[in-house]
Amino acid sequence: MKMEKVKKAINVIKDNKWLHYAIIVVIGVILSIPLCKIQIRDTHDGFLHLLRMLGTNNAFKIGEIPPIVAPYYCNGGGYAMNLFYNPLVTYIPLLIKLFTPTYAMALKIFGGLCIVLSGITMYYFVYQVTKKRLIALFASIIYLIAPYKLGDVYKRFAIGEFASFVFMPLLFIGMYNLFNQDGKKHYFITIGAVGLVLTHTVTTFYMAIFCAIYVLLNVEKFKDKSILKKIIINVVFILLISMCFLAPMLEAKQLADYAIFDSKIMSTNGDYVYSNTIELSEFFTDIGKENATTYIIGVPTFVLMCLTIFTFTKVDKKYKDFYIVAILFSIISMFMSSKYCPWFVLPDFLCKLQYPWRMMGFFAFFISFVVGVNIYVLLKTLFDKDITRLIVATVIIVLSVAYTMPIVQQYATDDMQRDEKWENNVVENPYIYHMSINREYLPTKALYLQRTYLKDKEDKIYILSGDATIVEEEKKDLSITATLENITEGTVIEFPFFYYPGYEIILEQDGNVVKLKSEESDNGFVSAA
Repeated sequence: MKMEKVKKAINVIKDNKWLHYAIIVVIGVILSIPLCKIQIRDTHDGFLHLLRMLGTNNAFKIGEIPPIVAPYYCNGGGYAMNLFYNPLVTYIPLLIKLFTPTYAMALKIFGGLCIVLSGITMYYFVYQVTKKRLIALFASIIYLIAPYKLGDVYKRFAIGEFASFVFMPLLFIGMYNLFNQDGKKHYFITIGAVGLVLTHTVTTFYMAIFCAIYVLLNVEKFKDKSILKKIIINVVFILLISMCFLAPMLEAKQLADYAIFDSKIMSTNGDYVYSNTIELSEFFTDIGKENATTYIIGVPTFVLMCLTIFTFTKVDKKYKDFYIVAILFSIISMFMSSKYCPWFVLPDFLCKLQYPWRMMGFFAFFISFVVGVNIYVLLKTLFDKDITRLIVATVIIVLSVAYTMPIVQQYATDDMQRDEKWENNVVENPYIYHMSINREYLPTKALYLQRTYLKDKEDKIYILSGDATIVEEEKKDLSITATLENITEGTVIEFPFFYYPGYEIILEQDGNVVKLKSEESDNGFVSAA
């Protein structure tokens, strides 16, 4: 009777998805606890995302919907952060802010949610492929503890990138189901792809390449016309849903040149990318680069991935095809991060990621699947009794989490008031000097004048050519009213706003109201003739 209870308990542990989800949530929360001890301002990108949240909130306050332009940034010129940066990772933290005292805390909670949710979506994905809940549990835990992935949160606070880790598994649920199963869950392609588009453009671009390769590997299955039909349907829905973000951005790109699209300014060329590749040793140990994130694979993952040599022939044929694909994509990702990848000869369109070690995020995703299968095969091959397998699996999980904790704890800081003091200062003094913020979303013309014209420019209307007398003017938020006299023909005036689509210029003269065309001045500001 006692043995029956033990067997029943073991079966629950093996097959109960809710228990597995609970384990994932607990581990995710444990990995998120050190977020309480970091300061967003101390991370690489955290201050920018704080400014994005504050700027978006300011835009809402003045009634700007959608809140594309932050009204008080860059010397009051209006900075369109949300025009070019994916919106999901701004709006969700803003919703969380409704329940937290500070924006920084909202961002930390969002970071913790992304850690937990990435484990949950990974579990669901791996289960859909293998139909083995233990493999799914092992893979999701390896995905959770990936050092690079956690460094994205703790050191870089690269909010778009670490949020995208939630959607990678969802995209491949749809891809795998379409090509290898009944195709009824193909809609996950849309869910995953839209999630990626609305969180991180670089990740979307490279994941699209991996998906294209995966499609080519399954090209013979296009004999089934329904597959092509479902791909077209998903592509249409992806584009339609994503247009809320893509359409304004593409319109802006068509109307003017912006720094974000300039390969010279953004260093999106092969030589620069190659200069940021990492040494082979950096996959195994941090080499002490100042203020750098970690690129290590991690001892647990490395040891378990090496088991591929012994487990490869024993992997179930039902999911071995994707196991091989995951190995291939893991190798490609690791190779592209390293000094051995000849980025300097690759075309510029492949160099949009700037920092090749970003490929380690893809490595973490694909290798987690491989390692999850390896653990399962190892336990099944070496141990006969379920209780022994359970003990060994528990030891592997505990050691893996224990190995990872010091990696995230190293980012703790002693000054726990730094974020709050800075945040309060920005709330009280919302005007941000242009050199105190990233400037990659400025019109290119304005960026090239950042140390001259922008530095000395006053927050008012300028007469660029012709002649006019400015009798009075009043600027408020993202609007300005002015009375001009003695205007000569051909006079060009420049408004104190950076050029982005959407500004309206209304001229009232002799009782007539005329809408003037908004154009970009030679200085990158809104102008009209």
